[in-house]
Amino acid sequence: MGFSEARFEETEGGEMKEKPCSNKMSLKYISMAKAEKLKSLILARIRVARLNLWVTRALSMLLLLGITMQLKSQGETVSSSRTPTSTFSYPLPPERVYENNGYLMVSSNGGLNQMRSGICDMVTVARFLNVTLIVPELDNTSFWNDYSQFADIFDVEYFIASLRDEVRILKELPPQQKEKVAESLFSMPPISWSNMTYYYNVVRILIHRL
Repeated sequence: MGFSEARFEETEGGEMKEKPCSNKMSLKYISMAKAEKLKSLILARIRVARLNLWVTRALSMLLLLGITMQLKSQGETVSSSRTPTSTFSYPLPPERVYENNGYLMVSSNGGLNQMRSGICDMVTVARFLNVTLIVPELDNTSFWNDYSQFADIFDVEYFIASLRDEVRILKELPPQQKEKVAESLFSMPPISWSNMTYYYNVVRILIHRL
């Protein structure tokens, strides 16, 4: 708030006469009051802006935490779905019981479609010859410069469980058979476009000789 100051001056007749005072002091105090009010308004807006920033940061952290928890739960769901009990929503087929004539180890090469086709062929051959199929290996050096293995591309548990009524499939050779591999392992490249007669008359005989 402002005020005016009264001043007096002596006239020619010797009388004292009030002289009008300047309004500069009043304007100065009014300007200072406006400046203080503007300063308070700016500080209040800064506080509000800071508060909004902190609220935004807090909400962002909560959102990121929620996304992280959701992704973690989805990852656990995917990981748990690798087991047959969680993968299949229907009863598994009964396991086929047969006299095992040996073990068939497959190394599949070529492109992905060729590998998949070759693996399907070897499943059929294992079923036909009544042998136990070992989870196939993927040849990484002859064609693709990719070091992925069977488990990196296919679901091993599903592969084993879904074919249990046709052929016995193991992830690896039993310990006793591993010891005999160096002595009795027989390796041969398959002949392309071979029919079941070839596997019955040639491969089956070789298996029984081992």
